[in-house]
Amino acid sequence: MLDQPAAQLPVTQRTNPERSFAEEVRALRLGDGEVFRGEGILAVTKAILQSGVAYVGGYQGAPVSHLVDVLVESQDLLDELGVHLETCTNEASALLGGSINYPLRGCVTWKSIVGTNVARPCR
Repeated sequence: MLDQPAAQLPVTQRTNPERSFAEEVRALRLGDGEVFRGEGILAVTKAILQSGVAYVGGYQGAPVSHLVDVLVESQDLLDELGVHLETCTNEASALLGGSINYPLRGCVTWKSIVGTNVARPCR
């Protein structure tokens, strides 16, 4: 089962066992004129999706460790919006994935400033 892409797994099997955002992810569908309330990582996720990205690549780690978890739990919404999510093995692969998809608008995320040193050789 672990060799299946995350999108093919049931939501209960593709979530972080420490914290599930399944309920909160529904609020990401709110549209114009509707008030969004949620913790910081959900607000960041909503902003990313509203910015018109077509690619999101990420490597988990503090301070945004749950961002990739929320995006994985939002796979159905990402599919509707035409957003490709790639969970990456390191910062460099997240950045490389973003550059491969140029000129599509993309977003990459990794842990703190330390991750920039890993991604730097890819620029």
